[in-house]
Amino acid sequence: MDPVVSIAEHTEFLDRLGASLPSELNRFGKARQDRPAKAVPPVVLRFTYRDVPFIGRIQRQGPAAATLHLTGEIGPLPFSARAARRRRRALATLAAGGDTRLTWRVSAQQEVTVEGTITLAQPLTPAATVAGALQLLLQGDCCLSLLLDVLGDADELNSSLAA
Repeated sequence: MDPVVSIAEHTEFLDRLGASLPSELNRFGKARQDRPAKAVPPVVLRFTYRDVPFIGRIQRQGPAAATLHLTGEIGPLPFSARAARRRRRALATLAAGGDTRLTWRVSAQQEVTVEGTITLAQPLTPAATVAGALQLLLQGDCCLSLLLDVLGDADELNSSLAA
C-alpha cells in the first residue's frame, strides 16, 4: 500500500510536489523511439472532499493524453425500519444524481459510492491534475451535498448506531 500523508490544503499539496513534476508523473513522458513503451501503472491520489474519502487514478491514454478516474466511498445507505424515510430520500437523491457526469451506485452491501472519469489537460502537471479533480467533483457537488445532508455526517454514518 502506498504511504499516506495527510494534506489539509491544496496549496500544501502543490508545495509538496514542488516546481518540477514528481517522478510518478514524469513516467507519462514520451517513450523512447528505440524501444517499445512498457505498461505504466496508474498514479494513485488519495484525498477527502466534504469528508468523503476519494481515490483518484491517473492513467495514460495514448502518447499525449491521460485520464483521471475518481472513486468516492460515501458510506452506508440507511436500512432500518426507523430510517425508511431517510432511505427513500437518499435513493431519490441518487436517482437525481444521474444528471451529472458522475455515476452514483449502491453496492450489494448497501454502500453508496460515486465515480467519474475526466481527461486531464496537457501538459500533465500537478495543477492540471487538481483542476481536473475539482472540475469533476464540482459537477456533482450539489447532489453530493444533498446526499450527505440526507444521510448525516460521516461520524453518524460510521457509528454502530447508524440507521
